[in-house]
Amino acid sequence: MKIEQLKRQDYESVLILWEKSVRSSHIFLKEQDFNIIKNAVMLSFKNISLYGIKKNCKLCGFVGTSHNQIEALFVDPTYFGQGLGKKLVDYAIKKLNLKKVCVNEQNKKACTFYNKMGFKFVSRDEFDFLNLPYPILHLELQK
Repeated sequence: MKIEQLKRQDYESVLILWEKSVRSSHIFLKEQDFNIIKNAVMLSFKNISLYGIKKNCKLCGFVGTSHNQIEALFVDPTYFGQGLGKKLVDYAIKKLNLKKVCVNEQNKKACTFYNKMGFKFVSRDEFDFLNLPYPILHLELQK
C-alpha cells in the first residue's frame, strides 16, 4: 500500500474514516462535542493537506498536515495495530519534513504512539482548537 495525496473527491471517505476512528479511539468525547468537532473537521479539509493509504481503492488511514506540523492522523479501526499509523507518520517526517504534532491528552494510546515515534512534550493547552475542555499536548520530534 502506497501513500498518495488525497483530493476533494476523497473528502467523504476521509470524514467516514475519521468518524469511525474517533468513535473507537476518543471515548472521552461527549456526544454534543463530537458533533461540533465533526463539523469543524469537515470545514478544515480545505485548509490542510491530506495524504492517505488505500487498499483495494478503500481509504484505510490518513494524515493531515498544515503549518509545518501533523494536524491529524486517523486509521480505520479495522487496521489498528497493523503499522499504518507508523507508515503515515514516517511519511510525514521523511517526505514532508514535519517535526511537530498536537494530540489530545486523554488519548493515551496516541500519546504513547507519538512518544515511541520520537516525539517529546513541549507544551500543553487546557482547551482544544474549538475551546472545548479537551487538553492538547504539543509535541516535537527529538532525534
